Amino acid sequence: MPKPTHLVLRDASGLDFSATTWDEGRPTVVLLVHGLLGNRSMKEIVRIAEGLLDAHDVMAIDVRGHGESPGRFTWGREEWSQVAAAVAHLAPRKVFGVGFSYGGYHLARATARGAPFDRLVLVGAPVDLKVLDHFPFGPKLWRHAPAALGRGRRRMRVEWLPAGKEAALQDEELSAVRVPALVVHGESDWLISSRHADRYMAMLPAGKRLDIPRGLHGEYLVTSHGDVLIAAIRSFLDSRA
Repeated sequence: MPKPTHLVLRDASGLDFSATTWDEGRPTVVLLVHGLLGNRSMKEIVRIAEGLLDAHDVMAIDVRGHGESPGRFTWGREEWSQVAAAVAHLAPRKVFGVGFSYGGYHLARATARGAPFDRLVLVGAPVDLKVLDHFPFGPKLWRHAPAALGRGRRRMRVEWLPAGKEAALQDEELSAVRVPALVVHGESDWLISSRHADRYMAMLPAGKRLDIPRGLHGEYLVTSHGDVLIAAIRSFLDSRA
């Protein structure tokens, strides 16, 4: 198994951002993108990386304002450019993207704007910031509590929250994501309702959906159903369908 190597990349605006690679120069590489308040070093991201390394090289990045990357988080307006820069660094190899929560949003936007991904996996990804369109409290929230209490966090640096419409993926963006995409929804996701997965499936030309009973939100799904999720990712990335 390759050892992790840390490096600094630069996006098109000139902003540096941090990355970790597990790289042996294989023809396929998986780019992992964390969600809100996450970072590339969190145990859930590392577990997914280690679960894929026997078949693919892996890179994990910190988007702006998270982890060791400078700048401020822009609620999806600029983070796609770090994703695009990471893909450019990995070219000309075949690049797969796996994004958790807001990381899936960044992958979709980067792909719509030309980042040459071969396949995408969107885990608990929002399509907009209307995340409280359902009752978030109750059993679903409390199922997340043990994983949340055990998670190490770093303070996020962030811009003001934009207007809802400005933070939404538009129909023309989603329809431009023409590569095969697996949309994963945890049925016990307390934050992102099934409405988001429904819209991805309605708009993505090559979308496929996986609902995981009692599955949690985003990276928390690695805690609740890590083996199931890794097996699903591997099967999808290796599929020719």
